[in-house]
Amino acid sequence: MEWLKTLVRNPIEPVVGLAFAVSWATAEAGRVQISWIPFAIIGIALAAGRLLPLVTIVAAAALVIVQFADVQLRFGQTSWPAYFGLLLAAIFVGASAHRLSRRIALALSPVFGVCIGLLLTIPAFGPFRRHGIMSGWTASDPRLWENILAWCVTVALISPAFWFIGFGIRARRDRAESDALRLAVEADLAGAELELRVASERDRIAQDVHDIMAHSLSVIIAQADGARYLSDIRPESTNGSLAAIAQSARESLVEVRMLIDSLGPEPDGHSHPTLDGLGTLIERMQSAGLAVTESTFGDTGQLTAGQEMAVYRIVQESLTNALKHAGANASATVVFDWRGPGLALTISSIGAGGEASTAGLTRGLRGMRERAKLAGGWLAAGPDDDDPHQFIVTAFVPRADIQTGITT
Repeated sequence: MEWLKTLVRNPIEPVVGLAFAVSWATAEAGRVQISWIPFAIIGIALAAGRLLPLVTIVAAAALVIVQFADVQLRFGQTSWPAYFGLLLAAIFVGASAHRLSRRIALALSPVFGVCIGLLLTIPAFGPFRRHGIMSGWTASDPRLWENILAWCVTVALISPAFWFIGFGIRARRDRAESDALRLAVEADLAGAELELRVASERDRIAQDVHDIMAHSLSVIIAQADGARYLSDIRPESTNGSLAAIAQSARESLVEVRMLIDSLGPEPDGHSHPTLDGLGTLIERMQSAGLAVTESTFGDTGQLTAGQEMAVYRIVQESLTNALKHAGANASATVVFDWRGPGLALTISSIGAGGEASTAGLTRGLRGMRERAKLAGGWLAAGPDDDDPHQFIVTAFVPRADIQTGITT
């Protein structure tokens, strides 16, 4: 049982109860009209105070009842301080974890206080039934009942005061446990947040490597295939293809190196493509054999560095997918529309590679959607309903100058 496990871990109250009962029984042994039973009852009340508070309440009630009923079980002028054991038991009960028992003890503590006050002051309950234990008042004292009332009220107020001492100890212990639990939860949350940041950074790196390498390798493959086909027909044309392959490889190597450098403590070399690099990107795709048409509507607005990189990567991924999956005679159209509250971006591709499909594009599409979302916008991609050979990517990124009030 739980209380037994608690007893084994913290046996303070039982030890105190046993020591109390043995000490008082030994000290009062041999005295006239003194029995060991009241001391044993108080010892039980002390021993069970925190673990079994109902037992303590029953023991206190039993002590009062037997002392009212049997003169042999009442305390004398030397043994009445044993009642302080009940006050100590009230502290233990107040510190108990049993809410109902605590409430019962608080309600009954003034009653027990009044009863003990009567046992200490009424002459009929005193030695030889002639005067009270505490005061020495006799039945002929003119202010006897006033004094009895004052004592009973005093003891009735002292009893719940000791209960509140125990309750304060309990509240302080509960607060300490709550603080420890809160700190543990905060530590767990901090660990989870760290894991989330690590996972997010890992995903960002994987996406950047995917964007860089997929684009560069697609260009290199297209150029290499072209050079291979032309090597027998027009050998002089292979020089341009080989130069384009070398250039794509160099740019890819530089971007990957800058990405790796960004993982250091001072990520100054992190690659941040901008809208200015879209022209070079489109030229590189055209040299790889993809016919790209670019159109711009409206005046170019202002985007943040993160938004510009997102737009660049979306265009890069879309054109790379067109080059890889659209087949022979592939073509793509890129439309930049600045006439709204942001940049509306449309990339459509068509070729002889069969019906457009999202098969094999899972990571790329997920990465584009995530970039658009982080840039404050959205992205949708899929085959055209009217032409199954056409694949359309549509995205929107809000303008930074409209969001922040900056004028360009």
